[in-house]
Amino acid sequence: MANTIIGVGVIGGSINNGWAKDTHIPAINLLPELNLLAVGTSRIESAEKSAREFKAAHAFVNSSELAQHPDVDMVVVSVKVMNHFEEVKKVIHAGKHVYCEWPLASNTREGIDLLRLTESANIHTAIGLQARQAPEINYVKNLIEEGYVGRVLSANMRVNTNLMGNWSTSKSKYTVDNSLRGNLLAIFGGHSLDTFIYMLGDFKELSATVQNQFKHSKVIDTGETIEKTSVDQIVVNGVLLNGAIASIHFQGGVTHQLGVVLEIFGDKGVLVLSVEGSSIQRGPYKLLGARVNAENESCDLKELGVPDEYQWVPTTISKNESSFNVAQAHRKFAKDILEDTYEMPSFADAVKLHQLLDTIEEAADSGKRQYLTI
Repeated sequence: MANTIIGVGVIGGSINNGWAKDTHIPAINLLPELNLLAVGTSRIESAEKSAREFKAAHAFVNSSELAQHPDVDMVVVSVKVMNHFEEVKKVIHAGKHVYCEWPLASNTREGIDLLRLTESANIHTAIGLQARQAPEINYVKNLIEEGYVGRVLSANMRVNTNLMGNWSTSKSKYTVDNSLRGNLLAIFGGHSLDTFIYMLGDFKELSATVQNQFKHSKVIDTGETIEKTSVDQIVVNGVLLNGAIASIHFQGGVTHQLGVVLEIFGDKGVLVLSVEGSSIQRGPYKLLGARVNAENESCDLKELGVPDEYQWVPTTISKNESSFNVAQAHRKFAKDILEDTYEMPSFADAVKLHQLLDTIEEAADSGKRQYLTI
């Protein structure tokens, strides 16, 4: 594109939308190559209030009008997953670059439809799998490729959250309705699995077990109790293409949670990546490592510092802020748009991840091991 500053619109850019307010908006305002021009919400009052708060020039209720505005070059879709399909379609039809939060759609079929629409649209796409932009994640990926642990023997991941168990809120109760696809497997599973295979490679085969331990969810701000149909226990076991054994356990409704822990064992060393919270895409992260010495003896784990080169946004934003990985992603996507590169995970990557989640569900439903073709 001719301009060096990208005009951005945010569908779901409300001051009441915690995710957009805490991540996308500060990230966009941080980067000189981006200019927040428009926000869209479901009510004109909140749209105008949000535009004033975020210093955006335009406020919209009609998201099609936002996408079609001549000064908007790229649109961020940050709404509930069941609305992604229709909102992303509007952006594609407007011929604008689009960054959609994960999941891309409510199901794989819708994701494929969106991917096909982009093929003739001459636009860049990005999917919000922002853990791929974390310095620690990229450093682990490179350490594995460089042989820090030697030949990878196994990798174990545990993801625990107090969400998606026996309580919810008015805003989050859709996550306990399996038909709405904002569940544990789609959200925590999708982000964590994508990060896992980004660092370690794809699955060759897998089995899965799921269970719903909590049959009801109390909506704490209204006091009502609703039926819960989404699972809160997911175990995936399998073999990666590199021959390593993989085991991943997601569990919701954990009262004394331990966040996320990933252990990677090799014949020459070990890496341990942990996250204080339950979201691998947000951090903060702690990385430990150990290698065998010249006598092939085990050494103690020590904390590994991440080289500065893995941070490509200004140091004015702390790694501990929610917006950090999103800012890293926006900078990379801006480069894609301005230089016509393809470094950000795209809608094609999103569809591939949707298909992996389908395979896990098939393995759990059928009780049969699934063999993947890449």
